[in-house]
Amino acid sequence: MNIEFPEISKRLLAASGAALIGLAALSACSAGEDPASDSDDTGTEESAVEEVAEEEEAATGDGTSPESPLPAGSAVEITDWTLNGTVELEATDAVLAANEFNTEPADGNQYGLITLEGTYNGTETGTLWLDATFGIWADGTFYDSIDCMNTVENDVMDTAEVSPGSDSSGAACVEIPTGAESYLLYFEDIWSLDGTQYFVEIG
Repeated sequence: MNIEFPEISKRLLAASGAALIGLAALSACSAGEDPASDSDDTGTEESAVEEVAEEEEAATGDGTSPESPLPAGSAVEITDWTLNGTVELEATDAVLAANEFNTEPADGNQYGLITLEGTYNGTETGTLWLDATFGIWADGTFYDSIDCMNTVENDVMDTAEVSPGSDSSGAACVEIPTGAESYLLYFEDIWSLDGTQYFVEIG
């Protein structure tokens, strides 16, 4: 005796069978995956991030030599100060206009103008121009701000003694050669036994 299933029952049975086959195939694929593959992907991503960080560090440098200067605007730690500075390389007109007694630079030279900003981190008191030497490095030669005898607006030599946590700022001129291939701002720790120097790009 044959039993005829209604059409709707046949379709339900067919759908249930297809679902069971699909579920079995999915389970087989999941079981065959290598759990180490996710770990490998994560390791590759971490390696890529580390490589980018190393490349950025190599590109900017640590500031301890002219060949690896810090980016423009970087702050450095000198004695008890956190310092940063900006430089106007072609500042001859501004320097001469600051005081009627200021003198012209020598032939082949120009005046650069450094604006220095610092925060005193010591425990007693500090004076900005006494604690750090700074200037412009041009093509292998150091040009110290103290060698420029002209006075400028907000002259660093006029900065007062400050207490811990206080800020101080001032400007100084530097006589440098015109047309040098490379100019860098430099800071030197005059109280350091090893003569620590930092070089910063000029923006």
